[in-house]
Amino acid sequence: MTVLSVQDLQVHYMTDRGVVHAIERASLDVPEGQVVGVVGESGCGKTTLARAIIRVMEKNARIVGGRMLFGDKDLVRLSEAEITKHRWRDIAFIPQSAMNSLDPVYRVGAQLVEVLVDRGGLDKGKASDRAEELFDMVGLDGQRLRDYPHQFSGGMRQRAAIALAIALDPKLVIADEPVTALDVIVQRQVLDVFKSLQNRLGVSVILITHDISVIAYTSDRVVVMYAGEVVESGPTDKVLTAPAHPYTMGLCKAFPDLQGSGGTLVPIEGSPPDLLDPPVGCRFAERCPFAQPVCDEAGLVLEEVAPGHRAACRRLSEADTLRSQAGEVDTWQRS
Repeated sequence: MTVLSVQDLQVHYMTDRGVVHAIERASLDVPEGQVVGVVGESGCGKTTLARAIIRVMEKNARIVGGRMLFGDKDLVRLSEAEITKHRWRDIAFIPQSAMNSLDPVYRVGAQLVEVLVDRGGLDKGKASDRAEELFDMVGLDGQRLRDYPHQFSGGMRQRAAIALAIALDPKLVIADEPVTALDVIVQRQVLDVFKSLQNRLGVSVILITHDISVIAYTSDRVVVMYAGEVVESGPTDKVLTAPAHPYTMGLCKAFPDLQGSGGTLVPIEGSPPDLLDPPVGCRFAERCPFAQPVCDEAGLVLEEVAPGHRAACRRLSEADTLRSQAGEVDTWQRS
């Protein structure tokens, strides 16, 4: 069963300089009880996508096309009053900084109880019991409910933010860069919380990150974004062991393995294109070591390379050869 189906989503920002094509024709499905990782560089549209799903965007952002099917409802077409009913209760959001979701002048426990009473309809006694249960779920001592956010470490604040997100048993949790500011040991601990919740509660998760090693550790499926477009998607093990798009190949070469297996890391040279005037063809072509003139032509679409695994590249039929070349350091240095 699919909890959320995003189809051909388009999000633009209206600026003094013109229209920024932040998201173009982005599609993804979130199966029930699975973690879907969305990965890409900063500025590729990950956070815009996440905030579009819950319809909490910048004032100059506009959803100009596509559908977001959540059950029998299209989130794009819901009124503000209707979408508000779904936020937190059905779809919860964890922002990039845990401190953004915790009020610094209230005890953490009081904030949890407030959510459970005001949005969950519990009385204060049951809400207090539920708060302790939630802290236990995310690996926090119930005694810490009496503390203020500044008394928590970064990892503890992130766990508290997760507890807030799952307080009302949502069907979908969207976590935007939940481990970016944490050291690698705490990163793994927080990621283990997500895996535990997935197994224990069956909650579906969209995990936003720039780190492909995080995706490898946590996600059932992966969606690779570049310059506002989905360039590859599929089962995580299939995509990361046999990437079909050069950008995914580059990401795999540029990030260390969370398991610490070693290997030479090579950055992808250059920067993403200006989305005020994006390329007509492949948006990665300018940085791609395998680009050919045909890559600049319009009409590029996602194609199936294996069951459930799709990619958008003019050279998909040569993916095996390109993967072999992408493993060489010189390939990316030449680009």
